[in-house]
Order: sequence, then structure tokens, then C-alpha cells
Amino acid sequence: MKLYEHPFSSAAFKARAVVHELGLPVTLVTVDMMKGEHKSPEFLAKNPNGKVPTLVDDDGFCVWESNAILCYLAARKPESGLLPSDARGMAQVQQWLQWQATTFSLSTGEVMSETVYAKFFNRAKDEAKYAAGLEKVRRDLALLEKTLTGREFLCGKLTLADFSIVSGLFLRTPMGVDLEAFPNVKAWVNRMESRESVRKSLPPL
Repeated sequence: MKLYEHPFSSAAFKARAVVHELGLPVTLVTVDMMKGEHKSPEFLAKNPNGKVPTLVDDDGFCVWESNAILCYLAARKPESGLLPSDARGMAQVQQWLQWQATTFSLSTGEVMSETVYAKFFNRAKDEAKYAAGLEKVRRDLALLEKTLTGREFLCGKLTLADFSIVSGLFLRTPMGVDLEAFPNVKAWVNRMESRESVRKSLPPL
């Protein structure tokens, strides 16, 4: 399998982490987005959205959307337990994956746009947009804080939900996101980032 990705993509980061956690034989292929490789006809044939990550299996089967990629990878190793097979366990994980896609990725994306990406593309930071995004991130962190009370992981045990959601926080320092007011979240992030699979997936910062 090949995973087409970029080191500073939070979506690609979680896919790399799950690859390492499962120990799957996946080749990482860096897509040079500054040169527009993600919009090339060759890449668009794999992912018509022109985004990373994109997973291509040995027989040419393509999967895009990062949470779908996580599910596909975990299904290759069901014994890992990262994607529970029982109805309630699966529903809990899917609930968090959908929340990440529809809520947390949007709020963290707003903050990243005015910090990390603004610097990357050499444009001025919009302070009003940044403040609005940060307020949404804190709202989401409050939900996570409550959920993690008395728990090591979001669903009780380690699942795809943890990898998916923690990906939005690996650039928290340049984003200006402070976790001090959310001790449960801070401990959980530290717990996740102490895992070898996550450490190996972090880009050079």
C-alpha cells in the first residue's frame, strides 16, 4: 500500500500514526503541494478532490477522506481493537470520527488558517477570524474535557477516535492553543504523544 501525504497535514498525520500503530507495510509518498502535485491529472485520478491523504492499495484500490482511511487500515487488523466490531463500540467510534470531521476539524482549521497557514503562505493574520476560531476550539475542548473525566481514552480504551481527534492538536503551540484550562485533555494529549506510533508521525517542528 502507498499513502500519499504531506508532513504538515493534520489529516495525513493521523493516517501515518495509525499505520505505525498497526505496523502495516505502507510506503509513505510525500506530495509536493507547493508545486501543485495534488492537482495533477495523475493525482486527481486517485483522489478527485485533490487532497491528502490518499491511500492506494496494492491492486490500485483508492481510499480518500482521512477517517475512511483509518477505518480501512484498522479493518486490515481487526485484532487491534482500534475499530470495535460490536454495535455500540463501533457506534461510539464513528460518533467521534464524524464529530471530528464536522466540528473539530472546522474549528481547529479556522485557527490554523490564521496562524500556521498564514505564516506558511506569507499572509497577514486576521485577528478577528483567529479569535472566533479560538473560541470554537475552546468550546470543543470543553466537551473533550468532560468526556475524558475518569477515562484514559475517549471511548474508554484506545481506538481510532483518539488518533483522529488528537491530530487537530499536534500544532497547538504555533496555533496558540493552550491546554492548561483543560487538564484531562492535556493528560490525554500527552498520553497519545508518548506513543511511539504518534512520535514517529510528528513532523520536524
